[in-house]
Amino acid sequence: MRDKRLPGHTPQRGTAFVETLLAVPIVLLLGLGALQWALLFHARTALEYALVEAARAGSVAQARPDAIEAGLARGLMPFWFGVDATRPWPVAVGASAAQLRQGLAAGWVAWRQLAPTIESFGDWGEPARDAAGHPVPGLVEIPNDSLQWSSLRQPAGGVAGLRGDEPIGARSQQTLTDANLLKLELRYGVAMSVPLVGRIAVWVMRIVDGCAAPSARRLGAVDLGTPSPAAAPRAWACAMYLAPDASGRPVPRWPVRASATIRMQSPARRSAMTPARSQTAVTAAASGWAPGAARGTLQAAPRSTEPAAATWPAPPPAELPATAFAQPAGAGLEPGSGNRSGAVPATPSNDGSLARGASGWLEIGGERTFSVPGACS
Repeated sequence: MRDKRLPGHTPQRGTAFVETLLAVPIVLLLGLGALQWALLFHARTALEYALVEAARAGSVAQARPDAIEAGLARGLMPFWFGVDATRPWPVAVGASAAQLRQGLAAGWVAWRQLAPTIESFGDWGEPARDAAGHPVPGLVEIPNDSLQWSSLRQPAGGVAGLRGDEPIGARSQQTLTDANLLKLELRYGVAMSVPLVGRIAVWVMRIVDGCAAPSARRLGAVDLGTPSPAAAPRAWACAMYLAPDASGRPVPRWPVRASATIRMQSPARRSAMTPARSQTAVTAAASGWAPGAARGTLQAAPRSTEPAAATWPAPPPAELPATAFAQPAGAGLEPGSGNRSGAVPATPSNDGSLARGASGWLEIGGERTFSVPGACS
């Protein structure tokens, strides 16, 4: 029988099968990667909601750490356990609180207070009072009443200038309105639950952030190469990448950071979580904060070689003397005098809002605080 194939034609048997074998792993990795990133974005949204709940709880409870953690547990409960109609609400919140304590102890959950700071209390703090108006020994709080007349109050540490009609404290670089903002930061290690992709991503990022020595890795016949460390690694993330679960088993995790700012609805009281200004991200770009064994412990980052932002005085002692609350005679500029030569505009290095109108009113996101005489603040 005569061969009827065209001249130069060669058999292509099995070509489609080989191409499929080459394409399937790539498509599978892309699909798993997209799924994992979708889960990470979902987790970030849930964490932002939980942190807002924590800030709300703290704003009505003198910024107490226990109230903040209780609000954080309530906010994380839907993310951790979903909506279970068969479980009573107190039981669900209790289980969430227990898991939060485990996460804080294991290092894959950590939170800290960014403001008000120790310097905020040094400028604007007053002896705390109970519901009957009697002084509470050993407690200092930032007044929260009649903020529409905050320009009439003077900071104990001296006046650095004016923002609108409000004096700016020399220690904190905050007005009284700024000092009444509660700012929190949450760092959370999201479990990488998608097979293969999660472990590869954590392996890469541990090397990039300097948490592990550079090493090569292969995925079957594919050489994944050797990642290079970043020029500015995140030292705080190392404790989260392989933080253990409740059983002690290391779990690959991806560090996520969220922050929230809310107006205090009660006088903020100084606590063990109150940071110094030099420990906040406002003055320390690298922050240098790493999660500790419990809650949000502030630790110095060994990788930081920058000099401290140190024109500020040392933090005041735990208990401020009574003279710290006295108003110095003739201190600062006279509010309402029309003299704006000492005014200090809002900048990224100052606490408070990022946008201020010409009137000096404070803006938080798209909301604005209006000063109306006689209205509740």
